[in-house]
Amino acid sequence: MRKIHLKYCREVIFVVVAMLCSIGSMYAQVGQTVSGVVKDVAGEPLIGVSVLEVGTSNGAITDLDGKYTLTLTKSKSVLAFSYIGYVQQNIHVDGRKNIMVVMKDDAIGLQEVIVTGYGKTVTKDKLTAAISKVSSEVLEKGVRSNPLTALAGTVTGVRVTQTSGQPGAGPSIQVRAGASLNGSGSPLYIIDGVQKDDMNDINSNDIESIEVLKDAAATALYGARANNGVVLVTTKSGHVGKTTVTLNVNIGKGFARDNYDFMNARDYLYWERMAAKRSGDDMNLVNGWGTGNDITADGNKSSNGIYSTSILTDKNKYLLDYGWQSMKDPASDNYLLFKETDFMKLNTQDAWTQDYNVSFSGGNDKGKYYSSIGYYDETGFPLESGYQRLSFNLNGEYKIKSWLKASGFVNFSRSETNPNYMSDANFWSVVAAAPPTFKGANLDGTVITLLNNTQNANWNEMKNYYYRRNTAYKTTLGTSFQVDLMKGLSLKLSGMWYLWMKETESFDKELPTAPGKLNSNRKASATYARKLDQTYNAILNYNASFGEHSVSAVGGFEMIDKYNYGLSASGQGATSDDFIGLQFTAPLDANGKSTRNMSTTHTQERIMSGFLNATYDYKSKYLFSFSGRYDGYSKLVDNRWGFFPGVSAAWNVYREEFMEKYLDIFSNMKVRMGYGQNGNVNGIGLYELQGSYGTAGNYNGIYGLLIDDIAYPGLRWEKTTSFDTAIELGLFNKVDLTVGYFNKKTTDLIANVPLASSSGVGSMTTNNGAVRSQGMELEVNYRIFDRKDFKWNIGTNITFVKSKILQLPDNGNENNRQGGTEVYKGKGSNETVWKGGIQEGQSYGDIYGFKMMGVVRDEADLANYAYYVDKIPSKPVYGPAAYAQLTVEQQKNAQQLAPGDAVWYDVNGDGTIDTYDQVKLGNEIPKWMGGFNTSVTWKGLTLFARFDYALGYKKWNSGYQYFMGITSGHFNVPDLAKKTWTEDNPGAELPVLMTNDTNFKKNYTRNTSLFWEDASYLCAREISLSYDLPSQWTKKALMDKVTVTLTGQNLFYITDNRLYTPEYGTTSSNKGGYALPKTVLMGLKVVF
Repeated sequence: MRKIHLKYCREVIFVVVAMLCSIGSMYAQVGQTVSGVVKDVAGEPLIGVSVLEVGTSNGAITDLDGKYTLTLTKSKSVLAFSYIGYVQQNIHVDGRKNIMVVMKDDAIGLQEVIVTGYGKTVTKDKLTAAISKVSSEVLEKGVRSNPLTALAGTVTGVRVTQTSGQPGAGPSIQVRAGASLNGSGSPLYIIDGVQKDDMNDINSNDIESIEVLKDAAATALYGARANNGVVLVTTKSGHVGKTTVTLNVNIGKGFARDNYDFMNARDYLYWERMAAKRSGDDMNLVNGWGTGNDITADGNKSSNGIYSTSILTDKNKYLLDYGWQSMKDPASDNYLLFKETDFMKLNTQDAWTQDYNVSFSGGNDKGKYYSSIGYYDETGFPLESGYQRLSFNLNGEYKIKSWLKASGFVNFSRSETNPNYMSDANFWSVVAAAPPTFKGANLDGTVITLLNNTQNANWNEMKNYYYRRNTAYKTTLGTSFQVDLMKGLSLKLSGMWYLWMKETESFDKELPTAPGKLNSNRKASATYARKLDQTYNAILNYNASFGEHSVSAVGGFEMIDKYNYGLSASGQGATSDDFIGLQFTAPLDANGKSTRNMSTTHTQERIMSGFLNATYDYKSKYLFSFSGRYDGYSKLVDNRWGFFPGVSAAWNVYREEFMEKYLDIFSNMKVRMGYGQNGNVNGIGLYELQGSYGTAGNYNGIYGLLIDDIAYPGLRWEKTTSFDTAIELGLFNKVDLTVGYFNKKTTDLIANVPLASSSGVGSMTTNNGAVRSQGMELEVNYRIFDRKDFKWNIGTNITFVKSKILQLPDNGNENNRQGGTEVYKGKGSNETVWKGGIQEGQSYGDIYGFKMMGVVRDEADLANYAYYVDKIPSKPVYGPAAYAQLTVEQQKNAQQLAPGDAVWYDVNGDGTIDTYDQVKLGNEIPKWMGGFNTSVTWKGLTLFARFDYALGYKKWNSGYQYFMGITSGHFNVPDLAKKTWTEDNPGAELPVLMTNDTNFKKNYTRNTSLFWEDASYLCAREISLSYDLPSQWTKKALMDKVTVTLTGQNLFYITDNRLYTPEYGTTSSNKGGYALPKTVLMGLKVVF
């Protein structure tokens, strides 16, 4: 009995002692300090790993050696170790003071965090919609005035077109070919929850991630504003741990891309004078190639003294000793005297780029902060042009109570643009195409300001007569309070304000408009614009897990209010060039009429919305998501409210039990699909549907009113229905492959329906139209090597898109065509059909024009076109036999086909070329687009390259057409003219060169296959070489990390296109544009 009691006593004592030890251990763990090192499987320390005490905001990040130290705040702590590209690990402390962690590579980023909207995030393996994330590696490379340029060739289904190299210019973005014929087709830009029109005020160094939402299942959360996709930008925030200071410095030089290849002065004179001789021109004209110039005249007082070309004589040959040149005149027995001037060099400057940014971030268990200041300065090639931006960013959060957290941010930027007084197109065409025989300076050394007028000006001097300044201020403020209502449920109340102000000012001084003539009007103008966007929302966020089931939801209400105010004023007649203010302009002109004008504008719009996104997953295998938004928009009248839903589902096949034996092969396998709807009203004005009146002519001083727009309160939203499906595969934990298909149809297109002229209104806005876009996307990423000292990754993507118009407003035309070209149906038929333009059943962007079949080589070849007739020129062109059949009077208004002339494809074979003989020459929209990139790292040295391309489309080269077809002496001639027909080169590929083809046979000046050029290209968008200095060096200088970088941007295009950049197509209204410069940059990044 005694033994039994002793036995139980020992057991009780043991339990009590064990409990006391457990309690002691538990209390000992609170306040305990845990430290350790985090490495990868290769044994390399990982820098920046997040170490978080689960269930708290207490955390730390690993340093340069992968070390961390954390003081615990609770008992039975669990530490979560997470790092992008690696599988998260949760480790129980269990009283340990030192925990070493080895992190395993994630299966091609399956645990990468994706932002889906309104603060909600999911890991990549639980994503059910089409969302692409731009890698931080791409964002950190190079220098950008606009971060959107990083999307080029990076994201499938997204076309980035960089149409201008002007400092501060942004790219054009289109997601999956857009969804409408109305509006710009640009996606919705959301930066930290605030909608913006562009991203010029964001410093790339401040961006944490960019997500592109592509299908309606993803964009439904943003409803009517997201018809063309959504670009979500999340800026950097603070982290728990010591303060980190990061300094980024980039300095580089831009190199002008080759413009049209124009001739030097010697070739210019040869080809122009030969063309003039063929055209029957006076060879002694006062122009670039004529010999009627007075080389002794003052070019600022007389047009005779602008150019240098003249006949070489004994009196002027002394100029040969001062750099002038001579050559045999191809059009006579004389010798020519001329001076060659590099007009491009005279009017442009070196283009330098400077980018400086310093940021501070840190925090503790109570709060976090991030702050940065940046300065960006980009010089343009035109003299005194450029773009400067000063930016400031501050955000932070603070835990007021265990259940209440406050956060806020402020972003400010001030940018200034100094444009030239002409448009980009005019400047570059004038500068690049100026006749190289321009004197540049008079014989006494005074600089010549003008060629012929202000559009043919020497900007090197003309810049002194114009004052231009554009300044923009952008301020974004936001604050929010998050209340934890219960476990897993929180309420967030937010208010955000975006204030945009822009000021422009211009003044034209007393300036020369032609030699010897002055314009003393002294025009002045100024504008002021202000926009205030206010966004208020209340959002509930819920997350819960029930065994193997997980649910999450985010829903709330939002109001967006936009107010715009604008003021513009102008005047003229200031008394002096020294007073540029509007108050100094003259109130009245010489006729007693006011010289001053002033106007103001006020607009306001409002969007009210309720939204919800709910997700469910079972065992992380079966994933479902629903999104819906109910939008009300002040633009509409009777149909202001619309509901836009989106649903998606995914199946993680690789998590199934039957896949376990294949996991060595398939590290990921997922099938997903989505369906949803979005709306759009971008095609209408704010007050258009309510009708408007305009003033009519006055009678006895009394003005009347006329209807400008007919009220149509019944207009509905454009609605885009989208279906998306994709298969994602991970192979051998090395290859990540995604193949997707999308199909979206837009109905109730907003369109203008023509009305009878008796109505007094040309058209009215209504819903009548439909369009479909569909395509395929493929993305492949391959980790070729992933070793300790050597890593090599490569990625590629390609997208195919095809669009078709399904319905247009009834207008009585075949297929309800709008625009287009009437052409012959085919050989042997005079029946015509309409092609091109916009019409039902056809894709848009089709190009129709005349197809050149060849050039008449000689008299023998001319006999093959005896009865040929071309009715396109103002004076029709006839073959020899057809011309002979004309009467004498008819021959006066006709021309004869001759060797060197172009002959055109005769569609119906009737021997006559007329407007119906046009054929399809191609399409302006790329069929294929994409990009590829590679990154190779050896020890601390990394080579990164990014390319993008577009295939299967054409661009109009109106510059070459203009310079080849209207070479009347005011412009140079491209080297392309050397491929034109001459008596010595009858087999040339191009027609004969004339001084003004418009007045002759229109060999060049018609819509022709000669200048619709294949624009397919491959661009080397970014190539960089960076080096991380060894840590043993940087530590001695008290620096955590130092990286030096050499980067080249927009280095070259591989293309058959003759445009200076195939991304920029020209139109008949301009002869060129501002090509993207080639830029080489040196960079330094220091982390303290």
